[in-house]
Amino acid sequence: MDPVPPKLPNTASRLITMAVSLVGEAQDVALEMKCSNTDFGDYLAGNKEPPMEEFNRLVELVVREQAKRITRNRELIAQVRTHIKGG
Repeated sequence: MDPVPPKLPNTASRLITMAVSLVGEAQDVALEMKCSNTDFGDYLAGNKEPPMEEFNRLVELVVREQAKRITRNRELIAQVRTHIKGG
């Protein structure tokens, strides 16, 4: 399990951190949010809140990536169950 990051200042910074851990690259999250690198850094540092449109794109990214992981996990569980029943 990954260590818990240091206390993050606000919801946007926590969601950005979560999105980066799900996607793998901060730049991909910034591109998905459609914000500048400067704004992205300010959001992550908690210096400024993203506008609602960018925040919504961030939330949608987190939900979409979580849904992908859930689907993959369900597929793996189904394979294990099939193997156990068949083996």
